[in-house]
Parts: sequence; C-alpha cells; structure tokens
Amino acid sequence: MSQELSVDISKQTISSGYLQFFELEIGSGSVNKLYFHDGKNENSADITFDGNTYISLPIQMTGVEVTTTGTVNRPSITVANVESVLKSQSKFKTEMRESDWDASVGGLGITNSNFRLDDLIGSRLVRRRTLEKYLTSNPTVEFPKDTYIIDRIATKTSMYVSFELSSPHDLIGFRLPSRAVVGKYCPWKYQGAASNVIASDKQGACVWKTNEQINLGSATASVYFTENDEPIVKATALASASSAYNNSTTYSADAIVLDSGIYYQSMSDSNQGNARTNEVFWRILRSYTVWSSDAGVTYTIDTDDPAKNSYVLHDNTIWRALIGHTRSATIEPDFDSPYWARADICGKLIKSCKSRYQARGTNSNTGTDFIPSTTFSTAAVLPFGGFPGSRKFR
Repeated sequence: MSQELSVDISKQTISSGYLQFFELEIGSGSVNKLYFHDGKNENSADITFDGNTYISLPIQMTGVEVTTTGTVNRPSITVANVESVLKSQSKFKTEMRESDWDASVGGLGITNSNFRLDDLIGSRLVRRRTLEKYLTSNPTVEFPKDTYIIDRIATKTSMYVSFELSSPHDLIGFRLPSRAVVGKYCPWKYQGAASNVIASDKQGACVWKTNEQINLGSATASVYFTENDEPIVKATALASASSAYNNSTTYSADAIVLDSGIYYQSMSDSNQGNARTNEVFWRILRSYTVWSSDAGVTYTIDTDDPAKNSYVLHDNTIWRALIGHTRSATIEPDFDSPYWARADICGKLIKSCKSRYQARGTNSNTGTDFIPSTTFSTAAVLPFGGFPGSRKFR
C-alpha cells in the first residue's frame, strides 16, 4: 500500500470518495482485458485511472471479507440486467470490436459476435481500489490489488447474472491434474479442436473430427458413432460383410448379421441363440448411404424408434432423417434443415472415447468402408490431459 493511503486510513475521517475498479482478463492474448467501474464521474462520463478508461456497468461485489479461520471466502460479483452485458451495442462488447482485440479461449477467438457468458469461466478478475483524489496521481496511488478467478455462473435471470469467484488462496493445496474426473463422464466437448471444424463451431478441447479419424499407418479410416455409441457404417460395406441371422449358427466376435432390417455385430465368441436385444452379446450397427441431389431416392423414418431412420453422409458428417421425404437439391442436410439432424455426436462417456479413438478394423478395409471391431487398439492414445482453461470444461 502506498504511503499516502496509509496516512489517509489512519485518520478518523477521509475527505475523499472511495472508488473500486475491475479489470477482466479473458483467456489469453496481448489485448484481452476489459475495464469497468460501477459508476461515472461528475460529468456523467466513464472514469480514467492509471491510463485505462473504465466503462460504466451496474455491478456489485460481495463476500470479500478476509478471515483467518474457517474456509476461504468465495466472493461473488453481480451484474444487473443481463441484456446490458449481452446485447451487441453494449459498452461491454464495444472493446471487443477494436482491431487489436485478440482474446482467445481454448484456441477460439472471442469476439463481440460469438461472446457467451460461459466464456468468462476461468477468467481472471482484478479489483483495484483508490480514493477519488488520487485518480490522476503519478505514480499511481492505490490499495493492494485483489485477484480472483471466475469459477462459475451462480445465478442467471432476466434481471442480473451473478458469478462466484475463487480466491488465489484456493490454489493452495491443488493437485495435478486440476481438472476433476467425475465418474465415467468425459469433461470435454465434442469436436472442439478438430482441424476441419470452423472456428465459430469450436466449443471444446476434444480433437475428434468427422473424417479420417483412425490412423492405420499408411492409410486412414473414417468411423462414425451415434450418441449411444452405435457404429454408423457405409451400407455397401455392411452388406458385403454380413449374413442373414440364423438362430442355430454359432457366431464369433465381430461377425455381422442382418435380422429384420437391422445389422448386429457379435460381441463375443461362441455366440449362439442369444437375443439381439442383449447388449452383452450383440451391438447394433447403423448403416448410411452417400447423399446426393439426384431425385427419386426416398428417406424414411420410424415413428416407434427414430434411431432406425435413414442415415446419409454429407460434407464428412453423418445426418439422420427427421422427416420422411424424397431426395431433392432443396433438402440438403445441414444444421438449419428441419429434415435432418446430425447423427455422429458425442456419447459423453469415457467408453465413448475408447470406441472412437481406439477403434480397430474387423478387416483391412480403410476409408469409408472401415467397420470398427468390438475390441480396441491399445496402441492408440486417448486424448486426456491438462490444457489451458480446462476448468471451463469440468
């Protein structure tokens, strides 16, 4: 603390207003800080302090008391009126429009157009305090800075949003890896960093991509899975590798059968007479065809089981039909089409990652003719480990 402030606080009264300012550091970058204050100056203008202009926002910080006993306090900061934070014309976002703004989280650039409240999780918040009479002092006169980490969104309503903060003192006693492992669930989001995912669609740190995922040495293979970890395989590959189911036949592991229009893959050797609905012995394989704009092909749906709907491959992505229709150029699969929904999506379980990253083939097929085995390749490494901002993906 500066000597001037030490003298001031030793007095019974202080003839100057108390001010606090906030600096929000979003992700990484050379220009990634936002400056704000809970008021304006006597001319109703934003306040300048230490060379920075602090924009006015309706905010309140609570729970900053210091204690020497019990648990460390977890302060909170509340911003009134969520719309003032989110709407594109707000001052909060104005700074993000500047040409030199380069904040990024997990490799994704954060701009005024794609900013979300979730992007603030893990961001550093610095509180600076001084007295009004020292606003223009050189050198800067201020109380010691308080540094916090935005830990989570505590409350979000139409009137305000409240963030819970963690004190740097909470870092004492942390063990690596700091990212929590919660049961059998994967903490990453699907296809976050894949090279073929455009920047605006990157949401997490998972490196799964939509084609050529499996490295087979000199060749690659594409493999797709539903949310229930059912492989989605090219229809022609399944047709050539399968046989009609026979209840008296003994099937070995990976054998593929066709029964009542559905493909099943044997999960074990000496598999005979077991119901195909028994997941211990069988798993379902979904089949897809390649979409084109040629007219005359009909895509169907099953009203009792949507998983039986038609699947197509388009732009390295598997789509499932939502509405039965005849193929045409105007019903092209995409995220905005009411006729289609993406089918190759994350299963959210650790075993889902094994199915995808450690897939091995039932034969030497590569490319889109690849049929995944029920066993895994332990030589392939699962993509687990720390990464910047991992707290956001817990």
